[in-house]
Order: sequence, then C-alpha cells, then structure tokens
Amino acid sequence: MPNLNTAGLQGSAGVGFTDFVVERPKGDFQIDRGTFVAIAIERGFNVLHLYLTLGLSHMLAEGTSNYNYSNLSSTNTYSVTDIKFKAEVTDLNLGLKIKLIDDYWFRPYIEGGGLGGYHQIKYTSKATELAAQGADAKAKDVVMGSGYYGEGGLEVMFSEKFGVRLAGRQSWYLTKRLETARNRMLRYSTETYYFALLFGFSN
Repeated sequence: MPNLNTAGLQGSAGVGFTDFVVERPKGDFQIDRGTFVAIAIERGFNVLHLYLTLGLSHMLAEGTSNYNYSNLSSTNTYSVTDIKFKAEVTDLNLGLKIKLIDDYWFRPYIEGGGLGGYHQIKYTSKATELAAQGADAKAKDVVMGSGYYGEGGLEVMFSEKFGVRLAGRQSWYLTKRLETARNRMLRYSTETYYFALLFGFSN
C-alpha cells in the first residue's frame, strides 16, 4: 500500500471553519464562526512514531463587542455598545505529533503544542457615534497573543507523494491587553475542523 517516507518531510495545506468561545471578558465580546486556512510542514524522528510539526494559520471572523477606550493624550473616554468588528488571527504553531499507526496508507494521529501570533480587531460600525464623542477613537486594536492546542485526525495516503487529512483542533488563547476593551486581556478558545492536502518530500 502507498506510504510516505517517514524520514523525509511532509507538507500540508488546509481549509476549514472555526467556532469561538470567549471566556473573558465574557459579557463584552462575541465572535461568530469564522474561516481557517493553514500550511504546515513536519519531519519524523524515526522513533516512537513521533513527528515535529511547524505550522502557520490564519483565521477570519466577525463579531460584536462593547467598546470602551480611554485616550492617554486627552480626557476622552469612548464608549458604545454592540459595535461590530472583523477579527484576524495569524498564528505560528510548533508541536509534536504521534501517528498511532505509522508506515501505512491510513494514519490516525494526535498532536499538541504551543502557538503564538498576531490578533487584530477592526471595528466596522457605529463610527458616527464614536465621532460624536471625540476625534481620536481607535478604529482597530492589534495585540500579540499566545496559547496551546490539541489536535486529532486521520491521514489517508493515495501515493508516496500525495494524501489528505481530516482533523479537529482545540486551541486556547490569551492576548495582551486590548485598549478598546477597558484595557483587559482577551481569553478565548477555538474549535476548528479542517481538510488538508498532503505532499511528501523525500530526503
């Protein structure tokens, strides 16, 4: 049956969807279902079915929040409720994968690791209400965030160089403080399901 050389490299490119659960500040943030795209590369250790994985992912979603921002250069405090926004999350992840059945045409696996990256909130409504309160409200908030993830799935190989993956991933994040959310950190989790194409690269 077809298989990949476990001593070589394997690349992947996938798409899927993500559900968000905001844990803090729970009453002031809601993020809707979004899209997920990712690329990754892995290399096997040739021991205990272990692989080192490195990935880059990007998530897009929309949502609503209660906006509250105090400008340091003035006495203005801007506050509106139910303002709409677009969210972008770009992450690098580094992890370890265990393929429960290795060197065969189907490979169930589990994976876990750390992640970190760029989180942007761009506000898309109620500009008139904010302008009525002053001229220096923030239209977007950009912070760094980090967390960890766990993933499980199944890889199916059609040849030595090509296959597919079906996977589910659970991730947990904590960002730096958002100035437009009363200077509070954002803690949330995501549940992602995606489909990926696999490409084998021999040494």
